[in-house]
Amino acid sequence: MSKYSQDVVQILHENQPEYVSGQYIAEQLNISRTSVKKIIDQLKAEGCEINSVNHKGHQLQQLADTWYPGIVEKITAEQGFFQETFVYPTIDSTQLAAKQKLVGNHDAILVLSNEQTKGRGRFNRPWDSAKGKGLWMSAVFRPNVPFSMITTFNLFMALAIRETIQAFSIDDVAVKWPNDIYIGPKKVCGFLTEMSANSDGIEAVICGIGINMNQEASDFPQEIAHRATSIYNHADEKIDRYAFLTLLLENMKTRYIQFLTVPFESIREEYVKHSNIWNRKLKFTENDKQFSGKAISIDKDGFLLVEDEQGEKHRLMSADIDL
Repeated sequence: MSKYSQDVVQILHENQPEYVSGQYIAEQLNISRTSVKKIIDQLKAEGCEINSVNHKGHQLQQLADTWYPGIVEKITAEQGFFQETFVYPTIDSTQLAAKQKLVGNHDAILVLSNEQTKGRGRFNRPWDSAKGKGLWMSAVFRPNVPFSMITTFNLFMALAIRETIQAFSIDDVAVKWPNDIYIGPKKVCGFLTEMSANSDGIEAVICGIGINMNQEASDFPQEIAHRATSIYNHADEKIDRYAFLTLLLENMKTRYIQFLTVPFESIREEYVKHSNIWNRKLKFTENDKQFSGKAISIDKDGFLLVEDEQGEKHRLMSADIDL
């Protein structure tokens, strides 16, 4: 990628839907019009849809399936929540990168990558993070709250993710307590939350999120194809990754403020309404102990209340649930 590609695509993006002359771009970047044409041709080859018309200039119609740092940084700057944003073409894991950036840092941080080579979900399970197909990110929050509140953090974030996906899906989107999002019987998103703390309290909460956006059914590995889906498979058109990211960050900010200012009880009914674990027999695994039963409710602290087949009650803070 040319050193000026990021600048050119940002100029085109900022001026949508207008045409931008090659002369204007050249003057802004202090390069020749010939260089501008080469960069435009390169961007088209990468997958950007750009309409070029003599004597009018260049009009960006659609970005390529990649994250352009300048555009992402503009989105986060307008949102005004994350102080630092890191965007990678490929990375082993956004969660590992986010943890590394905690050292000597007290900011709210967003880490985003076009591809993960070692993406992981809960219980260290691998997460297929194909290049250009989904949203692979980790967000670092800095809540000044007691440890007792952290049990509900996932539940607020789950609603933020669910309502974002629902805005793009024509089918109903549901939460599977505590860390998964489903469309119908298939999983579209998984997320995990980790905490960094010391004797003085919580230093950071790191929320890693993997969302399948534009995979076709044939894109999923055979071993997970029967249980995985993407938003695209439940939408009228391809998902605009930048529109999706913008809405997701807005919803996460709103739900994070809720988490800090109101008790979980105030959103409990909403969470229960959008959950897919009720009125069905489920298999629960917690600390290597397995049992079957039914989910009864979620209490004010975010714990799941379950009754097993023997009638014994359980209060689960975190568990793996087979639907």
